[in-house]
Amino acid sequence: MKYRIGVDIGGMSVKIGVVDSEFNLSEKLRFPTGEGCTAEYIINGIIDGCRKLMKKYPIESIGIGSPGCVDNANGVVLGAGNLPFKNEPLAQKVSEALSLPTFVENDGSCALIGEMAAGACKGCHDAVIITIGTGIGGAIVMNDRLVRGAKLGAGELGHFVIDRNGEECTCGLKGCFEQYASATALIEQTEKAIKENPDSILAECGKDEITGKTVFDASERGCEVAIALLKEYGNILSDGSNSLNHIFQPEMIVISGGIANQGKSLLALINPHLLPGTEVATTTLNGEGGIIGAALLGTEYSK
Repeated sequence: MKYRIGVDIGGMSVKIGVVDSEFNLSEKLRFPTGEGCTAEYIINGIIDGCRKLMKKYPIESIGIGSPGCVDNANGVVLGAGNLPFKNEPLAQKVSEALSLPTFVENDGSCALIGEMAAGACKGCHDAVIITIGTGIGGAIVMNDRLVRGAKLGAGELGHFVIDRNGEECTCGLKGCFEQYASATALIEQTEKAIKENPDSILAECGKDEITGKTVFDASERGCEVAIALLKEYGNILSDGSNSLNHIFQPEMIVISGGIANQGKSLLALINPHLLPGTEVATTTLNGEGGIIGAALLGTEYSK
């Protein structure tokens, strides 16, 4: 059995896992990131975590998925939004510390690699992933190759415009897809609906905490406010999926992120509005696609 380490760097934590040659996650650990953490802290945490796992498994290589723009050929994170990486030679630092081949790729691309190897689009040659979280990211594979773009920033699927007079986006545009379809947007829509309907089941479900799951819980209890909100949310996701299908013509569009945990309930909102030829699925990897895909960097799965 061969073992590789996959690292998934997120805004709140870094997950590090051992993946075997059958794509099983043998062991996982994590450490927190967040506001105020430095690049040195993150890199040292990755090195320490990998070192612990290397004592237990014969590791062949290390792959790291990072948010932002990544120069995969040189293992450098050029920039990563809220994370403290700027022209950071991440692969070199980790490789020198651990004496193992180390590879770095965008985290959305890693998630899609994981899905194509062992998840919802296994066996596909052309696929798109929509990663729904605080914002919306993604990745594209065409003819078995990742689409990285001339400036290495392709896959920002949250930033095509669906309403040019809409909400201002941090990217500089207005009405971007992520302003309406991200988990952040769904939470904001839920908060607004609760203020407008304080006696609803939705308000009751959100009295302690409002998350992306709150509106789904209320909908399951028959709340008409929640049902209407989710109907519109499903319309938005289907519009985005249909648009991406027109642009890329993938065999499969897979949705990942916390919202994807709603599985059949989420697809029931989207599928009725999909155009012929648009195929959408939710991740089957239980949030571990990024680790699995990162572990496969440097192999035939990450061309």
